[in-house]
Amino acid sequence: MQGRATTNTSMAEIQQATPPPWLGRSRWRLLADVVGGWRQLRDRVVQIGGLLAGLFRPPLVRSRLQRLRALGHIDVVPSIAQLLVAARDQMMIGATEETKIFYQTQRIPWVFHNVRRFLSGPATMLDPVGLFSPRDALIHHVLQTFHRHPVYDLVLLRAFPDGVEEMQRQAEQIAAGTHPHQRALGSLIEDGSYHQRLVRDVQAFLADPYQPPRPLPPGLVPDPHLMLAMDQFKDLRGYTSYAARLPVGPLDALVAWLTVAWNETLGGLFRRRLGPTRVRVECCDRDVVARHLPS
Repeated sequence: MQGRATTNTSMAEIQQATPPPWLGRSRWRLLADVVGGWRQLRDRVVQIGGLLAGLFRPPLVRSRLQRLRALGHIDVVPSIAQLLVAARDQMMIGATEETKIFYQTQRIPWVFHNVRRFLSGPATMLDPVGLFSPRDALIHHVLQTFHRHPVYDLVLLRAFPDGVEEMQRQAEQIAAGTHPHQRALGSLIEDGSYHQRLVRDVQAFLADPYQPPRPLPPGLVPDPHLMLAMDQFKDLRGYTSYAARLPVGPLDALVAWLTVAWNETLGGLFRRRLGPTRVRVECCDRDVVARHLPS
């Protein structure tokens, strides 16, 4: 579906997203939905433990990337510093800005909804790109959050021997209403038609794991540099290729994420944000640049 995200045609309409089923419920009930019981608490602890293992064991992350390169999903294995700086660009310059626009069109409160997402799956919110997360945290993220096309995450799951198959099993559970986290996931998803569509997307990926990501609808957002970021990072190959072109080291990665911490706390409060506001055009794929920033 083509169009332009204007006051007449919103981002949600362009993507054929339906209203979230939980809109209009009280905030206390919405908070109660994501708390869960002992089973849900145990799963959160296990997922956080797996995330910490990835964050403090760089060889584990490299082995996942090397497996994906051997499978033909990516072309290069960037350094950890490159991955982290690219993660800042992908998350804070691209995904966050896009998601804010989408939430506005869906009438979803930004802060309250992200607090609920964190309570439901802390590990899914603490990993900026998914490379450091264990298998089930990645699956929880895909089930919890609207994806235009989840091919980025499905490719990540191929780093695990049974990742996509487990994704299919849990997607079918959520569609059938039998998932252990059913109440939380149903109360968080930003598009009412997403879970049924996800089952079909996972089945299609299992049939052809090398399918290309769906192209962005033209004019999804009016800012061409944001469109460039969204297009560059729509799959794992684009993300790793961008990361590998960054001329950065460990100190740059540290500064990048200290800047994020400032922007998301005191910087946001005082409206004094630091750091870049656009992706590095010279690190993007040439064909992607040509689509959005024609000379």
